[in-house]
Amino acid sequence: MGKLWQRITYCRHRSELWALALAKRAPCLAIYPIGIVVLFWWGGAPSLIVFPIVLLLENLGKLGELMLALLAIPGLVVLGFALPWFSGWCDIAVGLMFGRFTAASAKEKALAESIHAYRTRAI
Repeated sequence: MGKLWQRITYCRHRSELWALALAKRAPCLAIYPIGIVVLFWWGGAPSLIVFPIVLLLENLGKLGELMLALLAIPGLVVLGFALPWFSGWCDIAVGLMFGRFTAASAKEKALAESIHAYRTRAI
């Protein structure tokens, strides 16, 4: 499971770096490439796991409703951990749109270092 999570993180970092590079080329439209990537990793990727679980539990009646309610608690915790990540990307996109490249450059450097570290461990 650890290797799979590292691979998913590597793919996420590569897509974020791509979106950031594209946003830096056209800062007035920065919200679009960053928004597409963030929304994919925020909603698109987890929905592949969440929707089948919800569909399976719906057919269990009251027991399924109880299990869904219990699963909502960890879901809210995950949402709480993901919110700073989401907000950070929104701040970077708005900063680029107003001509502030400092946060974007720092994030770009951090992403490049993370990708490089993954590649050196994978070899």
